[in-house]
Order: sequence, then C-alpha cells, then structure tokens
Amino acid sequence: MAIRINKKLDYFSSFDPTKESKPISLGNLCKDIEDGRLTLPIFQTGIRWKVEKSIELLNFQLTGKAAVAPISINVIENKDMAVPQVKFITRNLVPEDELAGKHSVNDGQQRLSCNYKAYTDDDEFRNVVLDITTGKFTLITGTMRKSQIPVGKLYNKDPKEFERFVRDNPDMQTFEVQSLLTRIRNKFLAYYYTVNYAKDLSEDEQRVWFEVLNLAGSKVTETEVHLTEMLVKGVDYYKEYAEKFGEKLKESGLDGLFVQKATEISVPLAALNPAYELIKKKPHTANFSPMPSDVKASLISKLSAEELRTIFAWTLEALDKALEFIESKQLAEPKRIDYLTYLLGAFVVLPNGELNEAQENFLVEWYEDVEFAKKDNGVRRKIFDDLIEVAKL
Repeated sequence: MAIRINKKLDYFSSFDPTKESKPISLGNLCKDIEDGRLTLPIFQTGIRWKVEKSIELLNFQLTGKAAVAPISINVIENKDMAVPQVKFITRNLVPEDELAGKHSVNDGQQRLSCNYKAYTDDDEFRNVVLDITTGKFTLITGTMRKSQIPVGKLYNKDPKEFERFVRDNPDMQTFEVQSLLTRIRNKFLAYYYTVNYAKDLSEDEQRVWFEVLNLAGSKVTETEVHLTEMLVKGVDYYKEYAEKFGEKLKESGLDGLFVQKATEISVPLAALNPAYELIKKKPHTANFSPMPSDVKASLISKLSAEELRTIFAWTLEALDKALEFIESKQLAEPKRIDYLTYLLGAFVVLPNGELNEAQENFLVEWYEDVEFAKKDNGVRRKIFDDLIEVAKL
C-alpha cells in the first residue's frame, strides 16, 4: 500500500516564512507606533517590564556586540480572523472596523515599548540618563550630574529637544561631547531590528508562536487570558488596580513582599476575593481567602466594568486602612504578604471604617500571634475564616 501524504505537509514543504523577514530601523518602528500602525493582541497586555529591565536593553543596544533578537509581527489582512487589538502605549481597544492593515506585535512588545518611551520622553523614563563618564545608561534618584543626559532628550523624536538640552548645558557643548552624543542618537534611530512577519494567524497560532519564541517558558497564562476580558470591557486591571496596589506597598517600603514577579499579578488579584463576595452578596466560603492559591480570575473577570471598579476601590481603600493600622499601632513590619492581604480582607468585611475597642484589640492580637510559615492551604483558609469574625464583635 502506498504511503498517504499529508496535504498540509506537502504545502509546508515549499512554504518558507523566513522570506517574510526584513530589517526595520527603530526610528521607523517608533513612528509606526505613533501612527497607530503597530498594535498588540489583547492577550499580551499583561507582560510589562520594570524600568531597570528597560535600562538593560538600552545599554545592550548601545554597547552590545550582537544584534537584539527579532520582532515578530502578525499582519492583519482579514479582520474577521483577528483577535481584539489594543493600542501600544495607552492599551485602549482598537475599533474592529480599523483592524485591517494593523501590524500586531506578537513578540517584542516590551523592547518596542522601551524604545518608544525613550523616543517620546515618557515620564516613566524621567530618571533614566546616559552617563558619558561611566559609559552607560543608569537610573538616578538625585540631582543629575553634568556628565549625564536624560534618555528622553538624547533619543527624542524631535531633534530640537536634543539640541535644546545641549544648548542649555555648557559642558555638553564641547565638540568632542556633542559629536559623541550626536553619533549615539543617530545610532539609536538607525538601529535595525529584524522583523519576522506572518499573516492572519489565529489566536491559537499566535500563542504557539509566542511560546516557541520564549524558550525560557514564558506563556500567556490562563489568568492573564481572563484579565484581558476586563480590557474588552474598558477596564485595565494593571493600570487601574494592580499597579496602584504595588505602588502603595512601595510607598510603605514593603514592595519586597512580592517574592516573585508573578506575585505582582496574583497577590492583588487574590486580595479582591473578599470584595467579590461582598459585591455579589455571597456568604464567605473557605476557598475565597485572599491568598494566591484561591485566585478567582475567571469569576472576577465576568463582573461588569462598574462592579470591577467598585471592588478595586474597596480593596485599595482596605489596603490603605491595613497599612495605616500597622503603623498607628506600631506593629512589626509584616514578614510576608499574607499579613497584609488578610488584614485588608478583614477591613473589607467590616461594616464601617471605624473600629470599636474590641475589634481593635482583636486585630492587634491576631497580627502579633498569627503564623503563616509552613501552613497548608486548609489551615491558611481557616486563619482567614477566624479573622473575619472580627466583624461580629
């Protein structure tokens, strides 16, 4: 019997996607972002770099001896096959009737975002400078030295911004320094990225492409998929809630409680559980404790935009109360995030913002005595069940 040849295999034997690759300068890529040509598939919106990571890229582009990895773009020709898209920086939804012709960045969004923020002098990069003396980009916390120039001035899309900075800083006006800075600026704008193109990939095909490219195991998780459902409703979980949650911890010097990058998403999400039960008028059940193991992304993402913003507000307000309580009662700094998320959960379920004496004493005693280390999930759920009894005092 003759071997049956798979039709797809026959087709792919002569299809070479590498012929769809071409080099494009950063200047042109940044302009494409500005013009709205480059967009992001909605399932990619949860992946964001911190400033320190962006500085690593800026330094590699300036002094690295190898090219940066390619960018992967899915060209949308048939809008009926396209997944929802968002604008690059604002993360606003792109109207469905405008999808045709968009270039959807499947891999490389953070590299492009980093460069675009430098190109537009984004406020997030206000403390990122190139130090001519040390020969690298760095993050400053105090006064800028005479050997430093902000990246947003050096790489600005408007050459007049760069020229103005040099003119206003006499130490930058020597021929040697000004010539060097001009060459560095020109290198940035002309720096080529290889761009690999595909056309009209389905959502599943885009996910596979992304995961194969990220061999270290980066995947768009099920939780992130549910969070994008909020974005379709016009609610940005990250900007409107998770980042604010993280900022409050940072302002209190407690951002070190996020022990892994992933917990910056899962911890604030789990902290919404008490507010979710409250807004749905549900009696508390054990697996709605404010711990990452009990994350309810699928349920929370089904709330309306108004309900989502309400539980965000309730939880952030409760976080403020928990932080204030720890400080006002001169309690020890929390050793792990659970102390804070459980305490804020208690403030969510309390009927009003004022504590009576019994409730106050109960919370102080609980905070000083509770231990989370080496406790399984069942015990930790029981800890929260017992804690929210404070509302009955």
